[in-house]
Amino acid sequence: MSTLEWVLVIGAVVAAITVALSTTAGRLDRLHIRLATAQASLDRQLLDRSTCLRNVATSGVLDPASALVAVEAADAARAAIGKVDQEDRETALSEVMRTVFGDADDVDALWAAADEPQREMLADLGDACERVQLAHRFHDDLVARTERMRRKRIVRWARLAGRAPWPYRMDFDDTPPPHLVVKERPIAGSGSDAAAADVR
Repeated sequence: MSTLEWVLVIGAVVAAITVALSTTAGRLDRLHIRLATAQASLDRQLLDRSTCLRNVATSGVLDPASALVAVEAADAARAAIGKVDQEDRETALSEVMRTVFGDADDVDALWAAADEPQREMLADLGDACERVQLAHRFHDDLVARTERMRRKRIVRWARLAGRAPWPYRMDFDDTPPPHLVVKERPIAGSGSDAAAADVR
């Protein structure tokens, strides 16, 4: 091969490597941005969950002992957002909710005794629990994808991640009280139940 041909070959190889590095760096950067956004979204959903629990606990629908435990767990979780003990606090909050709302009959009794604003708070809490689960799964899925990308040889050899911290999986119990998370709950003495009673 002539000198010119060698120059062309080397230039083509360098160009191919540059494109590959640029493309990979761009994908990695987008993953880091999406992961940061997912973390912020998860924190917002966790904050909303603790706020909803506190609203229920201070609404008068719970007995005093349960209300006190729920308020303490909610306040501790709210204060731990973004801190090293966040996962422990969120797990503790999930455990408290499963204790307070763990029995189906008790939840039905709460629902029946609650007024309309209290029922809305209970429904909001159930919805908040579901949103936390979804945000948690999405966040951890992005963590796994980012980890796979950062383990690639081209990323490690070329140091494409720069000083970005290693992606961190949020490890906490997000299981909600199963009897609280419902789409619809009949209200005794109203709606179809009342209509059926009129027919009889």
